[in-house]
Amino acid sequence: MLQPREEEPAETPAADPIGPGVFSGAPRLRTVLAVLVGVALLVLLIRHSGVDDVHDRFDVLGARSPLVLLPYLVIAWMDSRGWRCALPRGGAGIPMHAVYLARMAGEAVNSLTPTAALGEPVKAYLLRPWGVSASDGLASIVIAKTALTVAQAFFVVIGMAVLFDRLDRGLAGGLLVTLFLAACGGFAFGVVWLQQRGPATTVWRWLRRIVPRAGFVARLEPRVAAIDERLSSFYEIERGAFVRALAWNLGGWLLGAVEVQVMMLLIQEPIPFPEALIIEALAQPIRALAIVIPGGLGTQELGGVALCTSLGMAEPVAVTLWLLKRGRELMFDGVGLAYLAFRSARSG
Repeated sequence: MLQPREEEPAETPAADPIGPGVFSGAPRLRTVLAVLVGVALLVLLIRHSGVDDVHDRFDVLGARSPLVLLPYLVIAWMDSRGWRCALPRGGAGIPMHAVYLARMAGEAVNSLTPTAALGEPVKAYLLRPWGVSASDGLASIVIAKTALTVAQAFFVVIGMAVLFDRLDRGLAGGLLVTLFLAACGGFAFGVVWLQQRGPATTVWRWLRRIVPRAGFVARLEPRVAAIDERLSSFYEIERGAFVRALAWNLGGWLLGAVEVQVMMLLIQEPIPFPEALIIEALAQPIRALAIVIPGGLGTQELGGVALCTSLGMAEPVAVTLWLLKRGRELMFDGVGLAYLAFRSARSG
């Protein structure tokens, strides 16, 4: 088994990867208040749908509940493969389990923060023991996030196409889908184009204007230059790797529809794949809008239930589905945070 290499002294951080003060003071108070609002929404949603009705469906699940986790094990693996495509040399020399767990830890941190972005540098931090420099790690995160987002956009369009077909929208639906596909293509081209124009250096220059005397800004200059160099060379030399990352991520999004099917089957409310695809695809904009509350707690479930009931699903069934998705998320977040704590303790 491959063992972590000794970390390069130049890349050793002087502080916690998450950063001091992130979960303290006013930010922590806002986070706590947001979580309380989310919990309240979730409680009201369960009460409105009928506590006994939801409980009955969980009784149906019974001892088979661990099976709920199986689809996401594969989804997370596919997304991790997508990220690995963005790493130098395709992640050669980095064990797949390290990429898998690092990504899981970063996503867990994202779930704890309203902006859902703080976990991205954590992912890069966790790969440093395998010789991935901070600049290469952060560049890989930018590339992987781009591939994931572009694949997500195309997945949403696929879901809309299936929905329009179900609603028999005909020519109008076809024109809208074509328009959305063109928008997705333009978005992908634009983001890649911008990443080849020194985005990290641009952000660094803004920081230098805002806090010109800050020592940490001056120390960032060589690192941001290395990030931009890696982004530029990747899109010039490794375009095939970006296409592979897109394919892995799109496969993961499509498998999300299978996850919905599995959950519905386990509570004995089976639905066809097209309906599961519509639910999972159209839930993506809901999740994006729900980031104000950490993990979208409450808001994600509220929007998801509204979507499912609009498609004809009984409200208690819809609530059970989204509670299962929340439970699965909490389980994997717990594993990710445990891994982060383990790696931080070892590096400390």
